[in-house]
Amino acid sequence: MRALPAAAVLVVGLSLAVRLVLDGSGQTRTVWWPVPLIAFFGLVVLLDRGVRVPRPRFDKRVGQAQWKQAFAAAAKAGSLPAHREVRTAVGVVACSNLEGLVIGCAMFIAFLLCAPIAPAFPWLAALGAPVVLTGIDVVRAPRAWAYLRALHTADRTG
Repeated sequence: MRALPAAAVLVVGLSLAVRLVLDGSGQTRTVWWPVPLIAFFGLVVLLDRGVRVPRPRFDKRVGQAQWKQAFAAAAKAGSLPAHREVRTAVGVVACSNLEGLVIGCAMFIAFLLCAPIAPAFPWLAALGAPVVLTGIDVVRAPRAWAYLRALHTADRTG
């Protein structure tokens, strides 16, 4: 998967960044604590964008109703849309959902690994947004897999 290098750096690097920023009691070591965290997340984003192979762009002419309907049809019956633009748009959405799931799981694992480093830090509060976003991707993942499976087993239409 395209998001695995960024996910690996996220898991390993976040614990190192937390070790630099927080002490054992969960207090910041310096007033400049945002700088290493912002630099680290910037590195993860650059790695994510730089390593992955470019995928097709989402066609703005394809409406949300079109790709959502195609998503549902692929999940239920394994059918693909007739128009290439809609097929590509749904593929882009499916790939984005699965990449978001990989990054979200990596962030969850990274937070779990950071908890012993600074046990007094409120890790449960920090996990709120990543858990919600990853939960949304978990719910969407079966449809994404179904669509990509149908797409890769179908004949190419040009």
